[in-house]
Amino acid sequence: MAYMIYQQLTSAVKEAYPNETDLVALHAQAQACRLFLQSLKIDPKLSGPVAEPVAYIEEAFRELMVAQAKKQ
Repeated sequence: MAYMIYQQLTSAVKEAYPNETDLVALHAQAQACRLFLQSLKIDPKLSGPVAEPVAYIEEAFRELMVAQAKKQ
């Protein structure tokens, strides 16, 4: 079930930012957010599920960057 929600999240990001000119910055922000959440000094059983959706957002921006590079 969670996978379906993450797929929807990935699709929503891709649909919202198809022509974004600064995907590198957005990807970097998502990555920094994920890394911050994973670095919290709390039980990984808590930080992991919080960071996981951000990892999907990060991946969506990465996929958009690849798609954009192929167009050029």
